[in-house]
Amino acid sequence: MNERYKSLNLPLIYPITDKVLAAKHSHLAIVRELVRGGATLIQIRDRETPLRELLLDLRRCAEHCRKHNIRLIVNDRCDLALGCGASGIHLGQDDLPPEAARKLLGPQSIIGFSAHTLSQIRQAAKLPIQYLGFGPIYPTSTKRDAPPAVGIDRLRRACRQSCLPVVAIGGIDIDTVPEVLGAGAASAAVISAVMRHGSIARAMNRLLLAAEKTGAGPE
Repeated sequence: MNERYKSLNLPLIYPITDKVLAAKHSHLAIVRELVRGGATLIQIRDRETPLRELLLDLRRCAEHCRKHNIRLIVNDRCDLALGCGASGIHLGQDDLPPEAARKLLGPQSIIGFSAHTLSQIRQAAKLPIQYLGFGPIYPTSTKRDAPPAVGIDRLRRACRQSCLPVVAIGGIDIDTVPEVLGAGAASAAVISAVMRHGSIARAMNRLLLAAEKTGAGPE
């Protein structure tokens, strides 16, 4: 089923926004810095901001991303993705099913889906999605309901079993990016490693440089 949808070239570093960690008043402020740092695909994650305020922020983010040829992904909410004109959506196991999201968003939108077990990786092969998020690889504090860390060995197995590109997520920083990409992940999703930095643009750039030195693909 996945061949029906446009292929997706993932960047080595996949930043996810967090206004609280970044101490920023808007996601647009974060997005601007990420773009300056070299990001080419950005996910907006926000479960706290009132919807009207968040939608306005997302529309501004989407406009900025279009100007710079950046793909914008919205976490969880298909309505917000549609409302702001985002490139796609990232869904969790308890969110709207990918089949329903595909009907809403159409064949051109990017849909990513989270998996936490090897069984979920196998089951995802028939879903109308373009990539899988897998993790948390390491312990993480950025998601209160995160499942236990899966570890680098299970990530390696997930990458071998998946017919889709795998985005590793959870506790990844500049020191562990080489290990994650070396295990076969197509991309490393980062939150704290960028959001907690005094200069988001500089942190993004440093992570990209570290990833580019490592490259991607299995060991």
